[in-house]
Amino acid sequence: MQSIIFLVVAIVSSVLLNNFLICASKKNGNDFTIKEYLANFSIKNISIVYMLVFFALYEIMYASLEVTQVIVYLPLCFSLILAFIMDIKYMIIPDSSSIIIAICGVINIIINFSKDNVISGIIGMLIGGAFFLVIDLIFKAFTGKVGFGAGDMKLLAAIGLFYGMSKIIVIIIFSIVVSAIYSIAFLIYCWIKKKKCEYLPFAPFIVISTFIISIVPVSVITSTYFNIIQKIIE
Repeated sequence: MQSIIFLVVAIVSSVLLNNFLICASKKNGNDFTIKEYLANFSIKNISIVYMLVFFALYEIMYASLEVTQVIVYLPLCFSLILAFIMDIKYMIIPDSSSIIIAICGVINIIINFSKDNVISGIIGMLIGGAFFLVIDLIFKAFTGKVGFGAGDMKLLAAIGLFYGMSKIIVIIIFSIVVSAIYSIAFLIYCWIKKKKCEYLPFAPFIVISTFIISIVPVSVITSTYFNIIQKIIE
């Protein structure tokens, strides 16, 4: 039964996302109003690829979630996918993604209300936002260029509010590791092909890391990480 529900939700998510991307393309990735979105909205704008991606994510995440958590994880998935695609296409992370994730974070805290969860959510938000702010200020001081955009900071702050202090730290570390591996491979590719390396959007790495944290327990990730480091040292 849940598969049928997730399929319907995946179809709706695909239509909403595709209409958003179509509207964004007309604005070259810039912001647009709800009125403009609705004016260009069409139920025919469905993407089979996006529908399958959403359906797969909903099914995978459902296996590791309680029923009450599904309510907040569905819009979370949608917002993360939106941020992923928009940053790759336009190097812009829409505020709507971060706002929806932040709202989901508040709802998640209310559902699992406790003093510890409230504190963890607030600290997680501060860590997520402050981390890239500090790096950006240091990068700008040495190079005079912007290292990370405000969109990255808002997105990570919202994710920090949702996942709390311990998980946002793991997400940040995982994002850096994954981006570093990809960047090295990308630099080697550019060197072989003798191409100029372009700026790499960071949101996709944040999104990938967030999905992994949502599916795989943090204890498994941290133990695997330290085991790998230990073997490298030995």
